[in-house]
Amino acid sequence: MKIHYLNCGTMHPRLAGLFAPQLDRTPCICMLIECRDRLVLVDTGLGTRDMEDFSRLGYLRLILNPMRDPDQTAIRQVERLGYHPKDVSHIICTHLDRDHAGGLSDFPWAKVHVSSEEQKAALNPKTAPEKERYRKCQLSHGPDWAVQETASGEDWFGIDRVREIPGLPPEILLVPLQGHTRGHCGVAVKRGDGGWILHCGDAYYVKEELRLKGKAPAGVRRFRRIAHVNHPRAMSQIEKLKGLLNSSKTSISMISSHDQYEYRNLFGKLLD
Repeated sequence: MKIHYLNCGTMHPRLAGLFAPQLDRTPCICMLIECRDRLVLVDTGLGTRDMEDFSRLGYLRLILNPMRDPDQTAIRQVERLGYHPKDVSHIICTHLDRDHAGGLSDFPWAKVHVSSEEQKAALNPKTAPEKERYRKCQLSHGPDWAVQETASGEDWFGIDRVREIPGLPPEILLVPLQGHTRGHCGVAVKRGDGGWILHCGDAYYVKEELRLKGKAPAGVRRFRRIAHVNHPRAMSQIEKLKGLLNSSKTSISMISSHDQYEYRNLFGKLLD
């Protein structure tokens, strides 16, 4: 399988330069996987309709300050790579926040894989923050859901409750990493060399959070408390990721959705 990395939306959060400079520029890093006779998209970033009308993103758009660039949408990047959009037959969502699920409506024919907890949270939000973070307009086309139960009892490098994704090869796994949202998951993809790449979604924001010793930058810590629905659980997931990343027994590379420094490493340039 071949993995393409895509940035499907760039945001310049207001005041981040003062309080959390590590987050003053944030990409929306997605993955496009060439998988046998199909393409699999991991997260979608912002979609074409979002780029046309930022009000779809809710009032937080004023804070997120997204850049209007339709060429960054997943569907346009798929086309630039020489594929037809309908070649994307499966989409795996780490979660359904506005900056991860906006492009779902650009691929209405695709099977959308998401954890059952996350789908329930998005379709039946319990709190005011959940009602704001999940945008009904982004799901109004009626996605072809493939809901995955995460409590499978399986084990992946010491992390339990991992589920293979029906309809996709066993080299692609859903890894529960709840905390940021009720049903947040990572997506693990086995590389040709036998190692793994783990897309961690929003389980962490900058790689510095995964240091074995010390703390994440203060501004990142403050933002994390606001952004996570279950902060203690989210912190426990970071501890798991630290163990995986620093274990000599595993060959796992990790990326997150919004780390501008990982963007630089993946794309060989600074984020504008």
